Amino acid sequence: MITTRMLKSGFKTAWSHKLRATFMIASVMIGIASLTVIISLGKGTQEEVLSRVKKFFSATTINVMSGRVRMQGTHAKMDPTTTLKLSDIEDIAARIKTIVSWDAGQVELDKSASFNGQNAIVSLHGHMPSAEAVWNLVITEGRFFTKAENDGTARVAVIAPDVRKELFGDSGPIGRQIGIEGVPFQVIGTIAPRGPDPHGMSQDDQIIIPLNTMLKRTVNLDYVIAAKFIVTDKHAVNSAAEQITQILRERHRINTDEGDDFTVITPQAVNDMIRRATRVFNLYLPMLSVVFLIIGALIVANLMLLSVSERMKEIGLRKAVGAKSKDIQLQFLIEASSITLFAGSVGFAAGALLLLPITKMIDVPYTISWSVMLFCLAASSFIGIAAGFIPARRAAVLQPVESLR
Repeated sequence: MITTRMLKSGFKTAWSHKLRATFMIASVMIGIASLTVIISLGKGTQEEVLSRVKKFFSATTINVMSGRVRMQGTHAKMDPTTTLKLSDIEDIAARIKTIVSWDAGQVELDKSASFNGQNAIVSLHGHMPSAEAVWNLVITEGRFFTKAENDGTARVAVIAPDVRKELFGDSGPIGRQIGIEGVPFQVIGTIAPRGPDPHGMSQDDQIIIPLNTMLKRTVNLDYVIAAKFIVTDKHAVNSAAEQITQILRERHRINTDEGDDFTVITPQAVNDMIRRATRVFNLYLPMLSVVFLIIGALIVANLMLLSVSERMKEIGLRKAVGAKSKDIQLQFLIEASSITLFAGSVGFAAGALLLLPITKMIDVPYTISWSVMLFCLAASSFIGIAAGFIPARRAAVLQPVESLR
């Protein structure tokens, strides 16, 4: 009963000073709202990155890139070389028995494609016939090219949705002849939309042609930029990755004291890169929100100290009629906690509303979990208790005679 009366009295007193309560609410609300946005954005960004990466790297996937891949901040920088040959990839596939399928590729960006006066800037990709299965390409019209067409360097092409729209509009592309850098190619198929790759680059502006055609008749190169291997199961990944490294170092005649001129990417390496890339959201930015919360706690503490100074006579009167020190202390803690808990609830709601346009603007999933809400409410309660402790302690030790003077 006494505790209930203190709760009612604490709430009533806290809200009787509206301007002071408003300042305390605003200071805590900003910190909680920013914390809600940042934690939720971190979760949404991580989910988006993982969904993109899963399209490229399954648990049984090993990727080999020419040159070294270095992390710079949240971005991967590639230093390509010309030493990775198609014969290297074929030798790896022949020697490692756990490899069940593979594809090698070459890429040329910002190439021009044309049809009947319509033009498009595309990324030109050369692949093996196995790419349809290895990269999970979904053919929506026509077909993918065959081994015979790759061996015979046929000028055939499979186009992505954006290219289809820009060159053909609503008309059918199958069997039509397009120009790629002035060289005629026949469109034999189209693929379904694939969205952005792990680096955020669109995959829907691609034209895919046979790898041999690209190397021998289009760009006149004798090397590939990357390869993808699928192994029997996830337990075979590490062993196969080690064998790939040994084979490539052997074929490229790399001395023991020299670094690799290629990069082998396993699912574990991808997970490590994702953790580094999302560290700014999961660690550093929440620390910035904690600074806002600390500032809010200091504001609450100062305003509660001011409240103690203004209510000395009230405190003295209550102690004179029998109120205990712990009752006075509890009342001030209730006042501080009630305000910060309310501010935390409002801040969480404001952060959830603010998050909606932000996620749409940067194209990440809208994600708010119960754990985020509980954490924010717990943080606001802690602020109230921590910020109200010193003022409550000061009020509790006041002597009635001194307070009533």
